[in-house]
Amino acid sequence: MEMTVEKIVHGGLGLCRIRGGVVLVPYAVPGDVVEVSFNEGGGGVSFGWIREVRNPSPSRRQSDCPVFGICGGCDFDNMSYECEIKVKEEVLEEDLGRIAGIRNPVIDRTIVSQNEYGYRNHAQFKVKGAAGFFMKQSHEVVPLPVQGCLLLDPVINAYFNSRVRSKILHPGGFRIRSNNRGEVFQKGIPGIVPDGFATYYPKDLRLRVGIDDFFQVNRFTIDGWLDQITRYLEPERSDKVFDLYCGSGLISLYIARFVRSVSGIELNRRAVQNAFYNARANGIENVAFYRADAGGDSVFKMPADKVVVDPPRTGLTSRLVSGITSMRPSVVVYASCDTATFARDIRLFTEEGYVLDRVTPVDMFPRTRHSEVVARIVEDGKNS
Repeated sequence: MEMTVEKIVHGGLGLCRIRGGVVLVPYAVPGDVVEVSFNEGGGGVSFGWIREVRNPSPSRRQSDCPVFGICGGCDFDNMSYECEIKVKEEVLEEDLGRIAGIRNPVIDRTIVSQNEYGYRNHAQFKVKGAAGFFMKQSHEVVPLPVQGCLLLDPVINAYFNSRVRSKILHPGGFRIRSNNRGEVFQKGIPGIVPDGFATYYPKDLRLRVGIDDFFQVNRFTIDGWLDQITRYLEPERSDKVFDLYCGSGLISLYIARFVRSVSGIELNRRAVQNAFYNARANGIENVAFYRADAGGDSVFKMPADKVVVDPPRTGLTSRLVSGITSMRPSVVVYASCDTATFARDIRLFTEEGYVLDRVTPVDMFPRTRHSEVVARIVEDGKNS
């Protein structure tokens, strides 16, 4: 059946309308006229697939990846980068309206990636016969093409081809990380001694991060992301700041120069150890790190003027939001990597007397459906 792709919705699917319902299809571009097959679904929502692009959108382009549409990594490599940015902005606005009940939110200009390719500083390879990445909606492995993954830092692709491709690998997986100085770190490759840590150099910092631990993945957007967090925080010399889900201390150590003190909260023991190490290595003395559950009651017995939260994709809990707001911070800066859970949590903050002041999309994951945002949340009546 011929349909027109109206827009892209949360999850990266194209929305087409039919007989009072909608059909959602992957790998669509807004404005495409497509031949679609689909299975009737309940609630007026069906899922389908594109059999043919009858009239391509002006924003449609040919992917240069030989496994695009097979590998589960990319969703938007068939559209222009300008279209992708617009899609992600629209999804953010729609999620805030649909989930948080916010109409016409103040959305500042997107911080785009300097390059939509070659940005990833970390890859977790899967091994099942060959090394590569999972097929879309499957645990079958798509072997890494000879030219590598277009999203990866070229030094990771080069390392894979020179040191890994010819090896006999055990089922399971391994990691390769890189930094902006061209250094490579790895763990789990047979016959190569694993590195204990990776080293990164955001801004003027030098940070040690565990090979298995979280760190911002886009080497081009980290500095701009930190700058926007700082702008929204509006730090003052007298401020005591909480940094929840602080990881190895990136945000804490950067904003410490602007405030009286920073307390970083993190449950991962190894990350807390690295955060302490990083503070010493960078000569920063007005930070303290605590191994604790960010949602635990003991956390909120310490005073804080302002709060930064950077949770995993699952977002916050209602208990954590209540704990944060019980301290009555003047500003909460929320860094999120999922617009749906972010919108859900904004609704929770609203119930506690806080409102979304403004939000900035950060394109930390180009060519994929995933989005990063940085938001400024303030007490109701005190927004800009």
